Amino acid sequence: MAGALAALGTYGGTAWTVRSWASCPLGNDASSNVGLNMLMLVMWLCMTLLLSLLPFALRRRPFRGGRAVMWLAPVAAAIALTVLYRVGMEWPYHPPGGPCTDGYPVFPFTGKTGP
Repeated sequence: MAGALAALGTYGGTAWTVRSWASCPLGNDASSNVGLNMLMLVMWLCMTLLLSLLPFALRRRPFRGGRAVMWLAPVAAAIALTVLYRVGMEWPYHPPGGPCTDGYPVFPFTGKTGP
């Protein structure tokens, strides 16, 4: 289940990012962009690892709700990780009267932009 939720979160976050950056001519939304495709793989691996560890953490410290929490917590965590991924990819900057000047960040949360 963790792999499937991570795949949905990664795809959704990447699609959301590409759509947000579509108006930027320097955006890396070309299908031949290896960086964004490799980032999807890295994000999927990270999300899968975190979502796989969540049930073990929930078993160590049980919450009220029992089985409902065991099903809803991974879904909520996947949504939170997807939003965190999207926020880390930032938004393009459009100066008044000029074209977009930024590309995608090279990696989320670094603050550095691509070409």
